[in-house]
Amino acid sequence: MGEGLYHSRDGRTSYAEPYDGLDVDDPDLLGMAYDELVATIHDLLSETWWSVDREWRGRNDRIVARNRLHEIWLTGDSYDRIHITFGVRADLYETDALARHSMPGRAEAFFDRLQMTWPLRVRTTPWTSAERMARAVAA
Repeated sequence: MGEGLYHSRDGRTSYAEPYDGLDVDDPDLLGMAYDELVATIHDLLSETWWSVDREWRGRNDRIVARNRLHEIWLTGDSYDRIHITFGVRADLYETDALARHSMPGRAEAFFDRLQMTWPLRVRTTPWTSAERMARAVAA
């Protein structure tokens, strides 16, 4: 049986395949692809966000950016996918309700921008996915 697709109750997740077509035996090339994805994420965020280095959310989720209410974390899997989650900060207490309320819309807006650079997929069941469809934006 294969590995299921990542899911977090604290956020919205899409995934990218930055290693697709690369030599998986070349760690330098894989590292550059990962760094390019992280750099693209940082470039899409406003000045209210800051970069996070060497911080983890659980054992496998690397936090790459944070603002006062939300975090973006990356989770790799054995199929060379990088699951990108835009979610509520784990350390909130007083503003948790505000963060949860605003998260879905902000997450989708973030993924709409990211999808202009990286093809994204979303989980449809624990084992299947589909191409992420960008939201229709009124003119």
